[in-house]
Amino acid sequence: MEWLHEVVAAKWREQSKQYAQDINEFVRIGVETDWTAQQEEPQDERYRLAPEVMDMIEAANAAGEIEQLHTLLPPASSPLLALFSEEEASTTLQPIFPLGFAGTRVLLQTGIGSSISRICLASEDKIILIKDVRRAGFSPDGAYVALADEKGISIIMHPDHELNGVEVAYYEWQSMQSTIADFLPNIQSLATAESAVHSLLQLIPFDQGKSLLLVSEYGVYVLSKGNITILSPSPEEITEYGADYDSTWSSMVHGAVSIDEQWIAYGNQGSEHGLLHMPTQQRHTFAPQSSYPHYSLFNVESTAVWYNACHFYNGATATVNLAAVQRGEIGAYDELPLVDEEMRVYAGVALEQGNILGDAYGYLRLIDHQGVEIWRHYLGGTIAGMTISPDERWLIVGTYNGMAHWLDLHHGSMHEYNIGTAPILETYRWILWNDRVPLRW
Repeated sequence: MEWLHEVVAAKWREQSKQYAQDINEFVRIGVETDWTAQQEEPQDERYRLAPEVMDMIEAANAAGEIEQLHTLLPPASSPLLALFSEEEASTTLQPIFPLGFAGTRVLLQTGIGSSISRICLASEDKIILIKDVRRAGFSPDGAYVALADEKGISIIMHPDHELNGVEVAYYEWQSMQSTIADFLPNIQSLATAESAVHSLLQLIPFDQGKSLLLVSEYGVYVLSKGNITILSPSPEEITEYGADYDSTWSSMVHGAVSIDEQWIAYGNQGSEHGLLHMPTQQRHTFAPQSSYPHYSLFNVESTAVWYNACHFYNGATATVNLAAVQRGEIGAYDELPLVDEEMRVYAGVALEQGNILGDAYGYLRLIDHQGVEIWRHYLGGTIAGMTISPDERWLIVGTYNGMAHWLDLHHGSMHEYNIGTAPILETYRWILWNDRVPLRW
């Protein structure tokens, strides 16, 4: 291992272990005292080693000695930020959005916007760029994938590890935009977007691929059998604001489809929490329990939906019982029970045990259905997205630091370098920095 600088690596391991112990104790005391105890936050000194560590990562990748690298230099994201000035970080680091599993490979979107956004398939030892595809997304059961380019959106059934499969539906942008323009004349919308595909935030096929939830910076739409339903902003909202309403563009636009495909949750920074019951087409709204609606997630049983609303880097997550909604027991302005009162949630996955949420500070938390935190785990960097394998073993998490993490949820014990309380193990990660060679760590 000619790449190994033993003194630097030993110092990195020692400081990593000590920092994990110190920050874990700091958080333990903070949580137990509701953050009233006076404490000095531990400082992470590993940034001083970042240049030498990065040299070793690159050299180990060139030598193909990733397992040794992972063992001798336990991964950590935050210290590597010292390699960049603020301007360099803004152009080099990019968000990573894990979208779902295609066989044993994971579909990733790297970056945002038109110039740096790419779709690729990642495995333990390989990154494959999917040419011409600009956005993608899986159905709740993972059986269908939507692939979008500048011409339209294709829905593929049972995609293999190279995304090949039977096309069951196709939506052409020209036709979609024409229909939307008829609904929203004289208003800036998805119909008038210069590049509609690059405004897409989420694509969720459902109904055996015959329908599609399309989440864009210009609103939330349901496409089905040649029809387009605008969920957010609704035509009623636009009519209410009258001539002052000149654009459907908004921040924090989000949507989710329940596992049983009976419900759609949606919202944006300026809306209420929205909920559509697909069989009856009945819409419901709920007041956010913090400032701005930011994220929604259904549980694995399709019996509840969690809504997060944010305030700066913090927020609150409320739960809505779907059976109670159908019985008319929850009003639009009722106070909703909270399952978390801290997180600004960017991503989540549903498990039998509860839901895993990822926040702006770089933490993952597994919270059970009653709102009790089971564990937390720190990755570093705002969580951008995540997906979970069908057997609930592998959690793939992407961050705004340009990293994709493979986490073994079945590991069963707390690793000595883990920050948090989770009995899980990161087996490896990809460093996917813009315009740089992908690196494994």
